[in-house]
Amino acid sequence: MSDDIKENLALGAARKAVRIVIFIGMFAVLLVMINIYVLLNQITATAQMSKEIHSMRDKINDLEKNIQK
Repeated sequence: MSDDIKENLALGAARKAVRIVIFIGMFAVLLVMINIYVLLNQITATAQMSKEIHSMRDKINDLEKNIQK
């Protein structure tokens, strides 16, 4: 084989490798974004539940005060 053919084969393999790495990198970024979205939703849901529990405790305390009177 001549040097030009070997060089072209090497460049082609390098280009394919770079494309694969870029594709895997974009896929990893997509998975990270989905993970962040899920975590933010969990945090929001937990905060909302905590707020509801706090308001329910306040209502229960008010009802207990009214019963004791």
